Amino acid sequence: MKTRTLLVDSSYLLQRSFHGAKDTFTTKFGHIGGLYSFMTTIRKLIKEHMINKVVLIWDGEGGGVMRHRIDREYKANRKNKEWYRKIELSAAEIRREKAKEESILKQRKRIQAYAEQLYLRQIEVDDVEADDLIAAYCQQYNNKEEIFLYSNDRDFAQLLDLNITIIFPNISQPVTKINYMMYFKHHYSNALVLKIICGDVSDNIKGIEGIKETTLLKYFPEMEYKHLSVREICQKADEMNKQRIIEKKQPLKALENLLKGVERLKINYQLVNLSKPMLTEAAIEELQQLEMPLLESDAEGKEKRGERLYEWMVKEDEFLSVYGSTYPNYIEPFYTVIMRERQLLKEYEKKNLTTL
Repeated sequence: MKTRTLLVDSSYLLQRSFHGAKDTFTTKFGHIGGLYSFMTTIRKLIKEHMINKVVLIWDGEGGGVMRHRIDREYKANRKNKEWYRKIELSAAEIRREKAKEESILKQRKRIQAYAEQLYLRQIEVDDVEADDLIAAYCQQYNNKEEIFLYSNDRDFAQLLDLNITIIFPNISQPVTKINYMMYFKHHYSNALVLKIICGDVSDNIKGIEGIKETTLLKYFPEMEYKHLSVREICQKADEMNKQRIIEKKQPLKALENLLKGVERLKINYQLVNLSKPMLTEAAIEELQQLEMPLLESDAEGKEKRGERLYEWMVKEDEFLSVYGSTYPNYIEPFYTVIMRERQLLKEYEKKNLTTL
């Protein structure tokens, strides 16, 4: 059976799960809304897409530092910065924000512990963003696995391929190269071009002044059905403004800004181009380690995977009281992942025994 891999933009899913959860998801463990929604989303995705391998990919501590060296404004708009708190928030608001952060961190650690018990693979590397690890994984495994990527980040449209599908939480169907234009007003191959020219408000990446996505598609409607490179767009922009001058019309200011913004375009290309993931040596090593089978026990051989999960879900976290069903019922969809990982370990051990 071909490997069907679920890649999860885990930091995004945790934030979505935490902030979307009801306050009633509180047990003696504390608030478990993030934990519950995260794990239940993974469970649902495994069932819906017949997944037999899961890789949770997390933003590392200091993730984004390499892009920050290229553009000091990168993600400088994020409200979790200490200076933002001091200037913009009251003392009570600061306390509430810190309490939220502590709860998110606590639930993140619990999610990672659950994942270990359920044979869900994980990768997290200091100074490296999840985007780069996801892109590198897709490059490495595109021809070996059928990959389903769960994220809300439209940057990942760059990665679409015959074996790579994106599951956007707010789109009813998985997005592929074939159906992409049903949900977006441009050809999938222009996703990178749009980000280079228009920037990205969420990551504080500046675009060319006066050009938004709608503006670009208005002046270059062929982007809806075929690929146009940044160079081709600039050439067309130059021709359009020259023609307007011949016709004794004012050149379009937005296109003038585009032609003058070459340096900004070069910076943005480095920031958003996922064909060249920004990885450290440690990240490359961690990605290579994903080739290895998961061990059934911890490093000391004292505890087997799965041994503590029942106790956590039933007693410590009261997880199943929120779910309202039995442990076997909740765990059942994860068996396809567990059995595949155990089989890989058996094959690895058998192969190594025969070579001794």
